[in-house]
Amino acid sequence: MLTCIIVDDQTEAVDLIKDHVIKIPSLSLLLATTEPVEALAFLDKNKPDIIFLDIEMPDITGIAFVENIKNRCGNNMSKFVFTTGYSNYALNGYEQGVVDYLMKPVSFVRFKKCVDRIIDDLNKQIKPSEKPDFFFVDDDGKKIKINFDNIIYIEGAGNYIIIVTPEAKKIIYKSMNAMQDILPCDKFIRVHKSYIVAASRILAIRGNQITLDIKSPEKTIPIGITYRENFLKQLGIN
Repeated sequence: MLTCIIVDDQTEAVDLIKDHVIKIPSLSLLLATTEPVEALAFLDKNKPDIIFLDIEMPDITGIAFVENIKNRCGNNMSKFVFTTGYSNYALNGYEQGVVDYLMKPVSFVRFKKCVDRIIDDLNKQIKPSEKPDFFFVDDDGKKIKINFDNIIYIEGAGNYIIIVTPEAKKIIYKSMNAMQDILPCDKFIRVHKSYIVAASRILAIRGNQITLDIKSPEKTIPIGITYRENFLKQLGIN
């Protein structure tokens, strides 16, 4: 069964989507709210399969909402579906990775078509619980296995990244965004445009500096201004 949440500042719009969800046995509703801030707090600890999201909301727009989640998890995030009365946002939505765009009032036929397509897409993918806890990188003609649990942090350096483990540093030619898509978002946090850290390796936070669990010399990582709020939320720090 797929799980979903509904976020829309209009109560009648929330109620309509709720009615549609109830009619689909394979879809389970976890949260329906008119408060996007409440939804963001919910997503700190939960990852529904689908998020039905309005665009024009007073506290935070749907576009900003998606960007917020993308900063936390990269493309390893829930499937977003925009529900809106404005067709001019379609292109912007698809550029953000939104999988569908439903015009209000959303008919059940159109809603079900959207859900069916998402189910088909998810069935073709490996479920998160079945994903391996490692990946391979090229190293001097060989494929080297790196376990996620062994990574301390990742640093961007131009057109390549540096993966730091207790044993060594590995340089691979991959972008930070591409690397973020590979990493499990419940274990790794993007804290800066040039740094991703393993949450389990954080020893202390002082101001805008993170101290990591790494052998001497002591390693500190900067926290980027645009990443700070999400970083602290993921760690449960108010």
